[in-house]
Amino acid sequence: MNRRQFMACAASMGISGIWASRLAAAPSHRDWREDRTLFPQGVASGDPDDHSIVLWTRRPYEKGERHELTVEIALDPDFRRVVATARTPVLAAADWTCRALVGGLAPATVHWYRFTDDSGAGSRIGRTITAPRATDQRPVRFAFVSCNSVNEGAQNAYRRMIWEDARAPADRKLGFVLHLGDFIYEVVEYPEETPHRYARTGYDLGHIPDARKVGNF
Repeated sequence: MNRRQFMACAASMGISGIWASRLAAAPSHRDWREDRTLFPQGVASGDPDDHSIVLWTRRPYEKGERHELTVEIALDPDFRRVVATARTPVLAAADWTCRALVGGLAPATVHWYRFTDDSGAGSRIGRTITAPRATDQRPVRFAFVSCNSVNEGAQNAYRRMIWEDARAPADRKLGFVLHLGDFIYEVVEYPEETPHRYARTGYDLGHIPDARKVGNF
């Protein structure tokens, strides 16, 4: 797929299309400072293939219907070798979320990315990996994650996965994380009603004010 076809494909999906240059990596010129309070959901990447990846963030604004963010993709965490940068819209109609489809990337390669608003406030820096070529014979390690119940867990699974992967040898690092569904359950269990479930301890995270009980939960 060439650049023109890629950009047309991104437009058809309603995603900002960005084409990287593998031969012209250069230092970032953005005035960037991390401000996680303005990017409360952090960043995410997904749907990788051997030359592209989808990047995501959420940057809420109090006024207006449309703003723009700058997204940068680099080959290093210090953004001294930026391979792509572009302006991408963030819309109130999309709950202030934005997605960018970045193409022209090298296969099986680690990239770092970040979003920055016009004031210079930026998201945390994300790390992502493009998929290997279909002909690549090297093994790929997968991890899968599933649902969270805030009342029943210590919520350390993601941190533990990152901790283990950072210390793993190169041939045992994760190449892909598959989410099987159900991010965070919306059920509420109070310890005085359900102190234990499935051998798990229920924790009191605070009662919902003016709540109305409609079932066992």
